[in-house]
Amino acid sequence: MGSRRRGMVLEAAIFEVVLRELAETGYVNFSIERVAARAGTSKPVLYRRWPTRARLVYAALRANRPFLLSEAPDTGTVRGDLMVIMHRVSNMVSDISPEVIFGLIAELLHERDSSLFTEVHERNSKIMTEILTRGIERGQIAAEKLTPRLAALPLDLVRYQLMVLRQPLSAQDIEEIIDRIFLPLVRAD
Repeated sequence: MGSRRRGMVLEAAIFEVVLRELAETGYVNFSIERVAARAGTSKPVLYRRWPTRARLVYAALRANRPFLLSEAPDTGTVRGDLMVIMHRVSNMVSDISPEVIFGLIAELLHERDSSLFTEVHERNSKIMTEILTRGIERGQIAAEKLTPRLAALPLDLVRYQLMVLRQPLSAQDIEEIIDRIFLPLVRAD
């Protein structure tokens, strides 16, 4: 009789199955039932820990994709920091697949009251606040020009590109968002 997997060992096995399932079936056809069967566990075990498939997928991606864990970069310039963030998003979309990202974001937006939506939104806000605060301290950003809506603009434009246009971010898109749209609005004169 084999021993039951528990804790981190079971979680790692589940997350591995989640990533395989996403790669094979995509987000739309992703099934918690198949994950449970393939991981050798039960649906109630999964639902107790992750009450929705969005939470399960997000947890698996966070555990296995370092760019989702990232703190705010510090390259010495606001432009450099934003380039790092935007390229991480672009790489994540390419690495995971646009369809999975679109599906996950759509489900997160649908679950707006959920703590997961709040967690993702607060993490992104914290990173932007850190980058912009350093930019103000360096004299690169004019504090009086910066509003909460402007601070959210770069990531809002990324979300628009991914969700409304359903297009991944190109290097040209990133440069346009940063250099032609965002920085001219907040740059210190």
